[in-house]
Formats: sequence, structure tokens, C-alpha cells
Amino acid sequence: MIITYTFTLQSGEVHQFDVHLERGMPPLEPPQPYAPWTRLEFQQCYNCPLKKERHPYCPTAVDLEQIAHRFSSIKSFEKACVEVRTPDRVYTKHCDVQTGLRALLGLIMATSACPISSQLKGLAHFHLPFASIEETLFRVVGAYLIKQYFVQQSGGTPDWNLSGLDRYYRDLQELNACFKGRLDAASDKDANLNAICSLNFLSIAVASGVEDQLDRLKPRFEGT
Repeated sequence: MIITYTFTLQSGEVHQFDVHLERGMPPLEPPQPYAPWTRLEFQQCYNCPLKKERHPYCPTAVDLEQIAHRFSSIKSFEKACVEVRTPDRVYTKHCDVQTGLRALLGLIMATSACPISSQLKGLAHFHLPFASIEETLFRVVGAYLIKQYFVQQSGGTPDWNLSGLDRYYRDLQELNACFKGRLDAASDKDANLNAICSLNFLSIAVASGVEDQLDRLKPRFEGT
């Protein structure tokens, strides 16, 4: 499955990225050397379980290398028309660069070989770009509960109280904060940095307390 992002800037400059959702670990010996900031030990996330002896490069950093390079000299507030083409539909939004880049970064990270962010891979197959906080919460909780259903069907113990989701988003929040250090080394302007900060804000919003956040959605389901 491929999802294509196309950024058309006001200058007429066009950047297109095809995101293959089924990717593995990056090759140990790439055709062209990876950038230094993609090495695993460079600003490695505190909660990263990978070891440099087996994984010399951060899989997410490698996946984002070309994107970070393309946007390294672009300001976050520059206007763009962002088109997102999935197998089922096309989304178009006129927005600042960081809004479109946030959605792209989120998709890349969820489908990378990172042991932490890749736990969102199932959700990425139903990608909704430019989602609001409420939409994100609805989709995340719904996907988590579906996963717990399959856990139960397999004879495991499901987490209907969502305690695991709360812990996971705290891990994701830490990952996003650490990853900012990598993108800082890859950027001259602020588009990349503000995109990852904006993505982290969504993680913080969810991690701040799933049950409290769900109270905001409760009125939508009353009387049904």
C-alpha cells in the first residue's frame, strides 16, 4: 500500500513523497551513505530498545532523511497546497508547511521499523491526514480497543481499561521529544522542528489522561 504526499509551495516548488507502508529495517550497507544524524547513537531516544551493534542506524531517521533534507531550508509558516492520495480517496488542504509535514511525519514514523512508533502501524493503514485532537483520540482509542478484541480472541488478557494506551502514549511523547534533537541537526529553518513539535503536542494531548480526554467525546454517544 502506498500513500502519496504532494506539497506545492507558493513559489511553485513541488515536493512529492511516496510512502510505502510495508517497510523493514534499513540496509546495513546502503548504496549512498546515510547522514550522520541517522546513526542510532546520535541523540538516541532514552527509551529506544535497539542496540547499535545490531542496528547502526535509527530506522525512523533513515526513513525521514530525504524529507528532512527537502524541508531543511523551508520555514514552517510558508503556505502550501498539500495533497494526500490514498488508494481510496484524495485529501487536499491549503495550509502552512508544518501542518502538512506533521501529518507526513506521523505516517512515516508509524510505518517505520521503530519498535515504539510502529505500534501505530495498524492505524496508519486507515490514515487520516490533518486530523483534529478529537479525531485523533477517537481513532486511537478505537484502534486500541479493536486490538484488545483480537488479544481476547487469541486467549490473551485484553486491556479494556486502556491503561496500556496511556503508558504507550507517554513513551511516544518521550520519543517525539528526543527525535527533535535529530531533526535539529538536519535543519537550517524551522519547518521540520515545528512539525515534530506539533506532532508531539498531539501525543501530549492523548497522554495527559485518556479517560479525561474521553469525557470530551461522551456527549457524542449519549442517547444512542
